[in-house]
Amino acid sequence: TVRAPTLNPTATQTVCLLQDGIEQKLGEKKFRTWFGSDTAIEAIPSGMRVTVPNAFVGNWIASNYMHDLVAVVQDVCGAGKQVELRIRNAELRATDAPAVERVADSRPRPHLTAPHRRETPLRCELESFVVGESNALAYSVATRMVARPIGIASPVVLHSGCGLGKTHLLQGICNGIRRTHPTLQWRYLSGEDFTNEFVHALRDNRLDQFRTRFRQVDVLLIDDIHFLAGKKATQDEFLHTFNAIDGMGKTVLLTSDRHPRALTDMAEPILNRLIAGLVVEMAPPEFATRREILRRRVESLGFELAGVILDFVAQHVTRNVRELEGALYRLVALASLTQNRIDLETARQSLDDYLSRERRPITLDEIIDTVATRFGISAQSINSAARDRAVSLARSVAMYLARKHTRMSFPVIARQMGGKSHSTVLMATQRVEETLQAGGNVRWRSPKGESDVRLAELIAEIERGLPLSAA
Repeated sequence: TVRAPTLNPTATQTVCLLQDGIEQKLGEKKFRTWFGSDTAIEAIPSGMRVTVPNAFVGNWIASNYMHDLVAVVQDVCGAGKQVELRIRNAELRATDAPAVERVADSRPRPHLTAPHRRETPLRCELESFVVGESNALAYSVATRMVARPIGIASPVVLHSGCGLGKTHLLQGICNGIRRTHPTLQWRYLSGEDFTNEFVHALRDNRLDQFRTRFRQVDVLLIDDIHFLAGKKATQDEFLHTFNAIDGMGKTVLLTSDRHPRALTDMAEPILNRLIAGLVVEMAPPEFATRREILRRRVESLGFELAGVILDFVAQHVTRNVRELEGALYRLVALASLTQNRIDLETARQSLDDYLSRERRPITLDEIIDTVATRFGISAQSINSAARDRAVSLARSVAMYLARKHTRMSFPVIARQMGGKSHSTVLMATQRVEETLQAGGNVRWRSPKGESDVRLAELIAEIERGLPLSAA
């Protein structure tokens, strides 16, 4: 028997494999929106070339899907292959497509350490931040820090759920300090970067250099400090860094996805220092703020969308700014790719997945799972007959949230939570409501350690973690 020789795939076959891989990674809807008829995919010797119709589409793909594209091209064409992103009939310029130029090279990058002062401004500015009732205090603190970085109560902790503007404010502060206080030494990085730099310094016997870089600054700004949770050695190093900066009367500004009291697996000395500082919450934006965010984004993109469309998006996409902007960019991309005017029905169809998330009711199982995760226990224990403090408290909170966010009656909740009596649910809900009205704290012990949290903050944190916003 003569076997046919194994042939290398043709360029057409390779393109088909690349297209199929991208569609599988992103899903049919995203693939159709961003890689439809106006976006061309080619197989080239170095990997894959993606040619897009305009800078907006190129920036969106570069910012959101480049890692997926790199994974696909290396899976189809081999390790080390790269993605080249181009705009049709235009040269890529820094002013047109900074994101494209920044991430199009898929080769691994060496570990970099940022200077004390950045000559290149960070992306976000305070002037572009949309201020509303939900974030007015945080914005006021940010402008105060730019005016007088030294002397404000330290540390400053901005906390909120994801996508509500913490990073925007932090970067805006950095850019403001860079312009108004050019001699100040400051450092901005994420909690993950702080951890990685510390680990690299420890491994390479460069701790003295690491400590010099971080402890001799006037302002230290760390985004997502919650990343340090559970990392004891990094926490110890951060605590010493904080003490050194604070001891010189300088400033530390942090962001977190929850109130410091709710940070589990964080060392008690760190929590004490965070709570003793200025802690400011940023809430989800109200309608007026959402509407203004959309108006400004459309204006900055140079597109026109009818006011009724902006009202529709602001009314129905409520969880965070990131989703709000994502919904808007989808409509702008649709208008750009199809060259058609967006009407209300088109907007409704295009944003169907956003709208279904907003209107889908929360289930009891989702509430129980979210509560169990926060308390560090199993969902099964909440529905069991266990009586220890953590389980009993978690069960009461879950019952309260079930009454608040579902249409289930006391007897139905009782039956579905392990066959309890309806009076158990009634009394648990009343206890939670009374503690909330009194502004009281709750305490429990879990495998992660002791917790002592104001109940209102605990409830708000759990609600932010639910699949749907409570708004």
